Amino acid sequence: MVGRKRMKVSHADDLSYDENPLPHRAGKIAFKYLLEGEPLTADNYSAVLSRESASFFSPRHRHPWDQVRYCIDGSVPIAPRVSIDAGEVGYFPEGVRYGPQEGDADRLVLVVQFGGASGQGYLGYDQVKAGQRELLSEGAFERGVFKRKPGSKGRKNQDGYEAVWQHVMGCPVHYSPPRFKGPVVMQPQNYGWVGCEGLQGVRRKPLGSFSERNVGIEFQAIDEGISLELVPSKDRRLIFFTSGEGIPYKRHTAVSLEPGEALLLTAETPTEFLLITLPLVRKGL
Repeated sequence: MVGRKRMKVSHADDLSYDENPLPHRAGKIAFKYLLEGEPLTADNYSAVLSRESASFFSPRHRHPWDQVRYCIDGSVPIAPRVSIDAGEVGYFPEGVRYGPQEGDADRLVLVVQFGGASGQGYLGYDQVKAGQRELLSEGAFERGVFKRKPGSKGRKNQDGYEAVWQHVMGCPVHYSPPRFKGPVVMQPQNYGWVGCEGLQGVRRKPLGSFSERNVGIEFQAIDEGISLELVPSKDRRLIFFTSGEGIPYKRHTAVSLEPGEALLLTAETPTEFLLITLPLVRKGL
């Protein structure tokens, strides 16, 4: 913990992998848990470093929350002949179908998931795991599908995550009408850097702003020897350092800044980071 009480700083190098985080899916995948929010709130979120094998499989599905993926190494299949390649960023809006995910090579991915503009919130991984365990008395998870035993209440075959959500929340999943026709895959290498007014040695690549919530995704760069103060904001900000080393970070450090919090960064080597801005969810906007 650095600075004010609520700020979180997590160094991926200091963490171990959970080798079985998603038993409701198929194949090998492992997580390092970087950041997490407050369970059962509309603004809940998580950030994990995901090591995925070519054997990982997830059927075509959708979520009642938003997701951002940044591919660090390899290529992430998200649909037939569609992938997020190394250095690219994908935005997966709530209610939008994608998949199946299968094949390709092993990859390393930052996965950030968070409650969407609809205000339904997001289940943390502890809740998902508990739901998975409890559901085993009613059936089994096979290749991403929950198959109920004869006589059990509910659909005979149901998407694994959907079954977990329904079990934990005590009600069926409600999917908002999709705001996009599919996931948005951004290619940051084709964006130009823009300067920051009044700041020497600092540049930005704004990639996009999404939904009425104005979820922001951008990269920032700091030259060696430069200090940058991230001044207080009314929004939550999630930061992932893709390269460089400095104070208080190194490569693959993740930071969460709550509304009103500031952070001073000092780059000891040239630094780049992904910045995701999450305005607080306010239903009825």
